[in-house]
Amino acid sequence: MADVMKRWCEVTTLAMVVLGCGPWSTAALAGAHSDPGEQQPRVIEITASRFEFTPSEIEVAVGESVRLLIRSADVEHGFAIPTLGIGAAIPPGGDPIAIDFVAAEPGRHRFACSVFCGAGHGRMTGTLAVVAAAGGGMQPTGGPDAVADLEVDVLEPDFNLIALSTTLRLPQNKFAFRLTHRFSRPVDGGPAYGNLLEDFFGLDSPALIGLEFRYGLLPGTQIGVYRGNNKNIQIFGRRNILWQRGPSGVGLDLQASIEGLDNLRNDYSGSVAAILSKRLGTRASVYIEPTWVGNVNKPGRLHLSVDDENDDDDDSTFMLGLGARLRVRPTVYLIGEYAPRLAGFDDGAHHVSFGVEKRVGGHTFQLNVSNSLGSTPAQIAQGGSKDDWFIGFNIARKFY
Repeated sequence: MADVMKRWCEVTTLAMVVLGCGPWSTAALAGAHSDPGEQQPRVIEITASRFEFTPSEIEVAVGESVRLLIRSADVEHGFAIPTLGIGAAIPPGGDPIAIDFVAAEPGRHRFACSVFCGAGHGRMTGTLAVVAAAGGGMQPTGGPDAVADLEVDVLEPDFNLIALSTTLRLPQNKFAFRLTHRFSRPVDGGPAYGNLLEDFFGLDSPALIGLEFRYGLLPGTQIGVYRGNNKNIQIFGRRNILWQRGPSGVGLDLQASIEGLDNLRNDYSGSVAAILSKRLGTRASVYIEPTWVGNVNKPGRLHLSVDDENDDDDDSTFMLGLGARLRVRPTVYLIGEYAPRLAGFDDGAHHVSFGVEKRVGGHTFQLNVSNSLGSTPAQIAQGGSKDDWFIGFNIARKFY
């Protein structure tokens, strides 16, 4: 009996050590193996909800290791600090996501929701201040629009309407890609072209295809190159002058380009344009684009209207691009554009195009109908057909 009692005491003592003293033992072991110089991160909890972050003002010290625990109180949100290269999606349901970083230099960084979450999405911002010491001086880093450049702009989702340009900014060091496709078989081609349905709405016909690549060189400055399968190459640059994203905001860009035939070897054409945009509430944006284009009168450039035997004597043209994008659903748009030539070369009909567009994440898919096959300033300035319409589509992708 004595042996049984002795064994019972030993087991009980061991259980008490494991269950009662275990946490202390674990902490002691962890302390024995941890690096005394290793800094434990400072944990800051942030709640995202329509349309604010709580807290929206955060202050950390230079060199401090920080862990942000961010959770959503309602729908999916995003959290982005572009000046620090931080970006993440915040899922709905309250499960937090963790973002670890070290505040290396003093400065003031703007953060914002990077996933569209409703009408007040643009107001969902905050500030992270990195100070040398408590109350120390703070120097701004990055432009004030750095975060907004990365956000989805629901009224201006792409850099073009159909062929005309918009004032959408491209974030610095980011890039975008666009494909244009115009079927050469007219929609109203008549019996000589065969039945439209049998020709699958022109998809069986040859097409004018173009590929565009653009790059954010500086905040508010983008450059790009566009090449068509007719070997017409356009090189362009655009600079943002004025940018307001509110419901009544106004934008202004200046764009210059040069293009030429035979892979930019001959028949050069330059253009200069001012692009003015105006937002109409939360549903529409309109555009006015006065544009001068030189050396337009070249029959080999593209198009349908120039007649070698009866060319217009003018070599350049001044046109006024007019366009609008109407948001009919959260990610669906109706688009139209018109580019009358007010002076100079004006053979053929003025460029007209309209279409429907769908936005899916960083992609936009557009189906359009135009009276011309053009997508560059010189091609648009050459005008379109007086009788025919052509089906086409655009596909764009942003890589940021």
